[in-house]
Amino acid sequence: MESKKKSSNSQFSAGSGFQVNGDARFVAQNVRDIGYQLKIKMSRTANSSAPSREGFAFEYLDAMDQQINLGGKYKIEVPGVNGKNSPDIQIKSRSSGNVVREQQLKLNSRPADNAAKSGAYGQQKIRTPKGQPRKPTNPNVKESNVSTSEVSRGAKNPSQATSNYQFKAAMAEISNAATIGAITGAVAATLISGLEHFLAVERGEMEMDQAITAVFLSTVEGAVIGGISSGAFAAIPAFIPALVPVLSVISVPLLAVGAFQLTNQVGQILDHHAFAKRNALLEKVHRQDAQFFESFDKQVMEYLNS
Repeated sequence: MESKKKSSNSQFSAGSGFQVNGDARFVAQNVRDIGYQLKIKMSRTANSSAPSREGFAFEYLDAMDQQINLGGKYKIEVPGVNGKNSPDIQIKSRSSGNVVREQQLKLNSRPADNAAKSGAYGQQKIRTPKGQPRKPTNPNVKESNVSTSEVSRGAKNPSQATSNYQFKAAMAEISNAATIGAITGAVAATLISGLEHFLAVERGEMEMDQAITAVFLSTVEGAVIGGISSGAFAAIPAFIPALVPVLSVISVPLLAVGAFQLTNQVGQILDHHAFAKRNALLEKVHRQDAQFFESFDKQVMEYLNS
């Protein structure tokens, strides 16, 4: 019974974690796409000057960083348009597809201050790398999480820079799935264990404090099992993206089987409770009958001996 509980909890948590984790999975995929664009851009501009390459690198690195931080409700894009005052980064709502924010990136803080002061870029937000000797003085200029040293390394080795952000996105995807799985596993374990142990209290088989302790321990175990199962299942597409379509198909029956097994366990617990109550009632009636006939026999014997 215990192994079935753990198995059903594991399957249900893994399946539900994968289904609910779509936003984190999108973030990881878009980070991979932006990283691929960065490597192509650096290859095409191999003969360009270092400042030019670093400017392009900053756009893509900052885009990956923002995608990870903003999450799956938004899609970060690098348009790659070289028109006058055109945005370097666009942030779109995934639900509507509309552009909610445009950004202009400047490699150095002084041009960033001048851009913000001139107003030539309209509503575009001005961003510049952090860690510069001269910090931006205009309050409308925002420092990126990406540092100048990181930009320099990214321009020289875009593959390594891309791998770093892909790893961050993958770990965020796994962590999010593990959290969802832990919550799902804890809730499922609490419901099953609570039903089982509190019905045992009603039958007089255990004390209330014992039931509470047992339910607490089951909840912790369910959270651990759910978190590990969901996190492990999410790790597969996080590091092998080609398997996402396959796992999307597998996760549905996995969720359904886990849910069916959990429901079946509820039925078994209720059946056991009804059986135990019926047996207890029959035993009580049997004892009463035995006491009655014993008393009756005693009275008959006393009458015959009188």
